[in-house]
Amino acid sequence: MAVTRWVDGFTSAGVAAGIKPSGDLDLGMLVTERPATWAGTFTRNAAAAACVKWNRAHLGHRTRALVVNSGNANACTGRAGRDTVEATAAAAAGQIGCSVDEVLVCSTGPIGVPLDAGLIAGALPAAAGSLTASVEDFSRSILTTDTFPKVSTTLSGGASVTGVAKGAAMIAPNMATMLAFLGTNADASADALQAAVGWAVDRSFNRLCLDGCESTNDSVMVFSTGAGPKLGQDELRAGLLEVCSQLALKMARDAEGGTKLVRIRIEGAGTEGHAAELGRAVARSNLWRAAAHGADPNWGRVLAAMGTVDRQLDLERTSVAIGDEVLYSKGEPTGLLGAAAAAMSGDEFAVSVVLDQGDAAAEILTADLSEEYVTLNAEVTT
Repeated sequence: MAVTRWVDGFTSAGVAAGIKPSGDLDLGMLVTERPATWAGTFTRNAAAAACVKWNRAHLGHRTRALVVNSGNANACTGRAGRDTVEATAAAAAGQIGCSVDEVLVCSTGPIGVPLDAGLIAGALPAAAGSLTASVEDFSRSILTTDTFPKVSTTLSGGASVTGVAKGAAMIAPNMATMLAFLGTNADASADALQAAVGWAVDRSFNRLCLDGCESTNDSVMVFSTGAGPKLGQDELRAGLLEVCSQLALKMARDAEGGTKLVRIRIEGAGTEGHAAELGRAVARSNLWRAAAHGADPNWGRVLAAMGTVDRQLDLERTSVAIGDEVLYSKGEPTGLLGAAAAAMSGDEFAVSVVLDQGDAAAEILTADLSEEYVTLNAEVTT
């Protein structure tokens, strides 16, 4: 990937701590030059990891550092897991000279496996000693089953926003999904930042559904140095949305075992939320995702999936198209299945549904369900 630099005031590093048996980079550190304002959204899963609970408790406080490990989720690991989070924060604070409460912690990897705090503490001096403005090593250190790092950057109202993320599976958003970290120099209060990131996440990561499986560690965090221009809420939202949307798209393209990016477009809904709900129903349908993999234009599976969440779905006012081919129009089958199958044969296609209920719309990103996805999740603990 092209190397991208963090916004001024941020540095990061990625090192190998020995958490991954492969010896790959598995410990990332992100540091701000001065205490930074931050905001975040986290999984609502009842089995949330210890690090998620630690970070939630520190919302509203300024921060200096973030430590992220891959190769182990440190979720459902009891008291030992909580101790590891606290030990990680303390070790990082000692390395950069800040208080323990100024350190945030994230983990990703297999659930239910004890995480050795000693491995992290032993690798943090190397991480602290190799901090640079480049995002490259940090972006690689947080990967699990991803096949490439995910980085995006933009300008909004004169402020810079750069984001790094990981995620390829176990993605069914419920406030956020996977891990994503954004840095900006926008001058914004913690409340403004929280409102903006929540709004952006809902329209980007929450519009991504790869396999219908919600994670225990999902977190999206945005950090601001405040050294740049003061932005209005619309400009702040726009910058965060642009970066989050690009990162979500890269996740969809990197879906575990995926061979096709599928866009599910719902138009003519009564509300945006209803449109998104219907799109997610299609995206998490294994029947539909298998059809997508085989380029089978089985539009009936689209209608059936939507009918599971909208019991009053009016088929007499609903139309379904695959690519440019309308296959169902207001209660009647129509169109050419061969043309739709051809549209599905490439590495990206769209399913468009028109409801004729209102003016709201939403697009959900997903991927096909392949034999490789089953193999990956049947033979390896991820």
